[in-house]
Amino acid sequence: MKAYFKLIAVILALVLFPLVSADARDKVRIGGDVVVEEGTEVKDAVAVGGSVTVNGKVRDSAVAVGGSVILGPGAVIGKDVVSVGGAVKQAPGSKIHGDVVELNIPGVSAIIPFFLEDTSSSWFWTFKFITLLGFLALAVLMVAVLPTPFNLISNNVQQNLGKVILWAVLGLVVLVPLAIFLAISVIGIPLIALEVFLVGIAFLAGYIAIAQLIGDKIATLMKRPALNVIWLTVMGLLTLWLIGWVPFLGSLVKGVVIVLGFGGVLLTLFTSRKRVQVETAL
Repeated sequence: MKAYFKLIAVILALVLFPLVSADARDKVRIGGDVVVEEGTEVKDAVAVGGSVTVNGKVRDSAVAVGGSVILGPGAVIGKDVVSVGGAVKQAPGSKIHGDVVELNIPGVSAIIPFFLEDTSSSWFWTFKFITLLGFLALAVLMVAVLPTPFNLISNNVQQNLGKVILWAVLGLVVLVPLAIFLAISVIGIPLIALEVFLVGIAFLAGYIAIAQLIGDKIATLMKRPALNVIWLTVMGLLTLWLIGWVPFLGSLVKGVVIVLGFGGVLLTLFTSRKRVQVETAL
């Protein structure tokens, strides 16, 4: 698990890393290989869509996304060596003072160069990929900061599916008349934006909560029931993202998830408010 956290940290660093480093001691290349020659010392060696070959000294980390990290006999790495979609090849005599993180995902080395091509197709897929990462980051942030509401929503969907469906139908039926009422009311016009915002938040929270439930089911099938809710959420969202590419079925599944999630949010709000009222009365 520690390796995965290091990997996430490295990827975030890459996103924030400038394409052209202001420090000449850094060697960064997008869409090609990086070579640190013997007798040369650099701070970091990073290649996206290529490999990193080190025969000299890297004071911090050597990172290759979509390639391998190759260490010669005289290579010295001050911190970590990370390879995503490749391998870490270490010659006898080379030294690594940090951790070795090797995530060999099949196809990454072929996909990364495609993203870097200047074509309409590659830009389309790059946009899709960045959108997915952004949504995952938002979901992880929400679940990390507010884990209890998402747990309550997913539990309600699992244990009270009939009530969730009923609340979803009632909520959807009320939305349109409410919007019309606000539109014809002078005072209510500014509230239309608030309604849209709140409904959007409800759809988003419900979708993430059901993704967490799906991730929990997957973890159970994998006999890993003790996974953190963040990992469960990520697994569920990735599963829904992949299903979304299936013609017709993907849109149908996502639509059902959004509606059920909306019902789960409404049921959770109602039951939580009722519970608070009962506790206050007591």
